[in-house]
Amino acid sequence: MRAGVLLECAGDPVEMIEAAGLNDLQIEVITDFPERPREEQLQLIKGMDGIMTDLRVRVDDAFLDAAGPQLKVVSNYAVGYDNIDVEAANARNVVVCNGPPPMTEPTADVAWMLLLAASRRAREGLDLARSGTWKGYHPTLLLGNRLIGSTLLVVGAGRIGSAIARRSIGWNMEVLYVANSDKPELEADPIGATRVDLESGLARADVVVLSVALTPETRGMIDEHAFARMKSSAVLVNVSRGPVVDEEAMVRALESGEISAVGLDVYEQEPIIHSGLIDCDRAFIVPHIGSATVEDRTDLTRIAADNLTAILNGRDPLFRV
Repeated sequence: MRAGVLLECAGDPVEMIEAAGLNDLQIEVITDFPERPREEQLQLIKGMDGIMTDLRVRVDDAFLDAAGPQLKVVSNYAVGYDNIDVEAANARNVVVCNGPPPMTEPTADVAWMLLLAASRRAREGLDLARSGTWKGYHPTLLLGNRLIGSTLLVVGAGRIGSAIARRSIGWNMEVLYVANSDKPELEADPIGATRVDLESGLARADVVVLSVALTPETRGMIDEHAFARMKSSAVLVNVSRGPVVDEEAMVRALESGEISAVGLDVYEQEPIIHSGLIDCDRAFIVPHIGSATVEDRTDLTRIAADNLTAILNGRDPLFRV
């Protein structure tokens, strides 16, 4: 059997895969696979029985056919799997796996980093402090928005959204959430959250944090109409997927003052970032680092390796999509 690790991982994926005891398994590590031309990618995966990859690689009909009928598993190095055509995989009896746990806490941390930075105008402060032009304290310098007692709307209350809501306790916030079902654990004390629909939640929120999966239903859900519903003092934070937001509409909303600020870890056309965000003082932007801690990414490597070897060993994986 052949297994391909088609990315550079934290930790040693080969050691983790070998620990499963598959003596006849050949492991190929191609760290620059996502950057290689598509045609070369399709050639490299021919004959592989198991594949570990990440969100930069498109796993579709062409990819699955190129690998061949012996392919048993695609283990995604992420919690999201919008890069994978799950229906196409199911049609070929290829199991798709992901790794939710290591994504939860670090991504929630980054959401709050963005929330605080955008609300308190950290980008402008950093630029001013480094510019050499700061003239010292002034009573009206870089006035941001108060967070204590404000209203937080979490759009997508799964693992990450729930962790984001949990972090609001210290700010004594009113927490609203949008989800496909009730979340009793969020509605109970000490969070005391209330489930709302998106329209009403956007109108009430001081801070909106997006933590939904990218699906046909969520793609572009925060559009021109959504921005029009928001307060002019509101802050938008996105730690989900870039295409959940209409980026052009977001830039217009910032330029017109329709919203106050944004904090972004993801972008509509990664790695391209809209010039209107790069040039905007009210956009606090970082390069998709939601789960980027040594500990969590190493845990993700272990989970992705376990998922892959479980299927090749004929066992149930830890996390099957």
